[in-house]
Amino acid sequence: MTFKALPYLEASKGHIFTTSSMAGETPTSFTNLYTSTKHAVGNALSFYEMTFKALPYLEASKGHIFTTSSMNGETPASFINLYTATKHTVNGFFYSLQQELLARQSPVGVTVGALGFILTDDLDAIYGEDKSLFPSFAQGDVHVCATGMMDSLIIRPRTFSYPFIANKLQRFMWYINPYYQEMIINSMPIETVDRLLNTMKEQSEIRGFQKGNF
Repeated sequence: MTFKALPYLEASKGHIFTTSSMAGETPTSFTNLYTSTKHAVGNALSFYEMTFKALPYLEASKGHIFTTSSMNGETPASFINLYTATKHTVNGFFYSLQQELLARQSPVGVTVGALGFILTDDLDAIYGEDKSLFPSFAQGDVHVCATGMMDSLIIRPRTFSYPFIANKLQRFMWYINPYYQEMIINSMPIETVDRLLNTMKEQSEIRGFQKGNF
């Protein structure tokens, strides 16, 4: 994918988006440790490879990098430990690169996308009626999110955070009251928790993670 993408950088004015799929679910519930870890590492390394190979093109075209990360790159979450670890890795790499480019006064900018609960088709399939567990202000719209990502190529913020209010609240709660996630889980009926876990397992198997089809 990296080598095929590079010739198109000039035509797109040097802007690139880096993204990944679910970077490995918890090995204790869904997949074996080897498969999950291999998937997580593969996702992280693909970010680095594309970025390093693209930088000369980006420098020449004064382009911009938008990397699709997650709020789980800043605050952890239950049941998705390898996904959370991968997003922390991605954040560390791109924020460090961002500061390095600023120090070198490079024309290349970096925006890290801190995305929260965006109601994609996948999440809609996982949560179904349980979407009501999330308040309306915490449910991000796919089209609004996509527009914000595209606008970042022009505005070039260091972080694109969406849904904005929910993400601010999540950061605040994690540092002020790190037990808040336990409180949320404990407030759910056990049937709801079991249903969500079973649905996530089914989605994982559909994507072929257990067979190592990445």
